[in-house]
Amino acid sequence: MTLKVGIITDSIERGPTSIGNYTRNLVKALLKIKNNETEIILIHEAKSSDPIYDGAKEVIASLRKNDLPLFRIVSSMKAVQETLRNLDVVHIPHLAGAVAPPLAFAFKNFISLIVTLHGVAPLVVPPKLYYEGRAYVQRALVQVQVLKWKLFFKNNSMIAVSFSEKRNIVNKLNIPEEKIKVIYHGIDHENFRPMNDHEVREELHQKYGIDFDFILHVSSFQPKKNVEGIVRAFSILKKKYKIRERFVILGKQPESIKVLVEDLGLSGEVIFPGHVPYEDLPKFYNLATTFIFPSFHEGFGMPILEAMACGCPVITSNIFSMPEIAGEAAILVNPYDVREIAEAIFTLISDESLRRELSKKGLKRAKQFTWERCAKEHLKVYGEVYHGI
Repeated sequence: MTLKVGIITDSIERGPTSIGNYTRNLVKALLKIKNNETEIILIHEAKSSDPIYDGAKEVIASLRKNDLPLFRIVSSMKAVQETLRNLDVVHIPHLAGAVAPPLAFAFKNFISLIVTLHGVAPLVVPPKLYYEGRAYVQRALVQVQVLKWKLFFKNNSMIAVSFSEKRNIVNKLNIPEEKIKVIYHGIDHENFRPMNDHEVREELHQKYGIDFDFILHVSSFQPKKNVEGIVRAFSILKKKYKIRERFVILGKQPESIKVLVEDLGLSGEVIFPGHVPYEDLPKFYNLATTFIFPSFHEGFGMPILEAMACGCPVITSNIFSMPEIAGEAAILVNPYDVREIAEAIFTLISDESLRRELSKKGLKRAKQFTWERCAKEHLKVYGEVYHGI
């Protein structure tokens, strides 16, 4: 008997987000595995030209109809139910978007569901470090998140992306431990790898004007990413140690961070290239003197492994998933201590032998994380969920 597994892929079509990248890489790896026992069907909201769907079996689940009355939406949902009734398992890689929540309700009575929860940051860090805005709005958003998680995870199986996050889920949401399987992400080793320094340096110079030594941080801004703390640590390095390196921050950042840079007298020393193409990201990792990632919370911490796979030495936080993912291949710091962050950076950029040591350890550590391994573990979980194990 062939196990038919539907995967909701609408997150792929919302741009290069971390959730979208997880879904894309997982699907690519699953489709590469020649497995006569499992059939993968991709479920999304609208027809797409994305190459991920080339040659794949897919189902279009158009449930969000802004121009239709409620009874038509219900009718559409019933039609989708009938179309997908022969599936055995549905995997929701992220509980968001137009497709996932209504399909979860549509499937719950006749299909085994499994949901990936990437992190419960609103429950383990102060709301002000997760949400921006007024306190009462932050509290309301946290309650909405908790309600959503409890509704969907009460009777469904779950994948957590680290053992740290599994503990948080058990403790904060009272989900039975046996319902949660831990599967680590993989790394795209074809893209994230050591490169020729001379060629990469020339490319970054021509495309981004970067022809200097730099410290690197990568994130799309959330308060929990601790970008403000890193900027303040960099200010200490400039004023106390007069370091020559500049600071490159990739990803969209708010105006408040740029104002802070000006207030600290760091204009021209902190560079904001914004979002860069996926294929350019490894080039920054390859040339950076060190990668700094002292978040207040991560469910996994993909940039840690991206940097390591490129041979870039890493400094990250000593809390939540980050020590678990980094292993012994990074310097760990207290993310709440700006001076400790600054001292760790100075130690690393001042010690070439330490950088070489961490680079070697990081390359070895990153090799343990592959999308093929991740996909095979997902296949195992799909079978266990279907058979009620």
